Amino acid sequence: MQLTSLVKTVGFRLLPFIKASLIYLLFWLPYFGKTPSYQSIFFKCLPILCLICFVIAYLKGLSRKRYAFSILAGLILSCMGDACLVYSHNWFIEGLLCFALGHIMYAYAFGHKQPYRLQMLLFLVPFGIGIYAFMLPGFKGALQYLGGLYIILICIMAWRAAAAIQLNMWKWTKIFAFWGAVMFCISDLVLAINRFRFEVPYGDTIVMSTYYTAQLGIALSVVPSSDMISQKRRESNGHVKAIKQN
Repeated sequence: MQLTSLVKTVGFRLLPFIKASLIYLLFWLPYFGKTPSYQSIFFKCLPILCLICFVIAYLKGLSRKRYAFSILAGLILSCMGDACLVYSHNWFIEGLLCFALGHIMYAYAFGHKQPYRLQMLLFLVPFGIGIYAFMLPGFKGALQYLGGLYIILICIMAWRAAAAIQLNMWKWTKIFAFWGAVMFCISDLVLAINRFRFEVPYGDTIVMSTYYTAQLGIALSVVPSSDMISQKRRESNGHVKAIKQN
């Protein structure tokens, strides 16, 4: 599926997400984002709820329902994590666990079978260790263990997204999944530094803009690529011909 065709196909369905994201980033976050409230939960979660509806809209016609349902589960868990992090002073651990489960669902969706491409994992291992070592002085109590576990899970998720890309056969689905995984890593890294090490200028805006971009990329990966559409048409035509012959 070419980029222009992709935009025409999904552009209208993404308008609610785009509008909700801009409302939160431009109007709510700068003025009310640091004040815990039910209204903050609503505006923060609304873009993800729009993406949940976006994925649901594609469920009926998809042949890869396991993939789509796994992505949907990851989005729902992320939305729950967003709600918890609004009240992060009381619910940070719960929010972290929701996002950890979300990464497990994303990693499962991206694939646990070949190609493994262990060299990509070996590249991420020192990166993850370095991040954990850097963040460890800011982790207190259970976060010393849960923080390490979370870094492991997000590295596995990024590895599976990267391993799925085939250089000789580019598919928008897998490119968007990898793009989303990278943006998620950036978002979580800035969030962790901003919370546990030192204040990052415009940290909240960077975190949320990269986070929404990440979830957008992952949600877009459920859109059927051109080869899947062609295969589905061939199967449908073959089924019709078989019926006519009978």
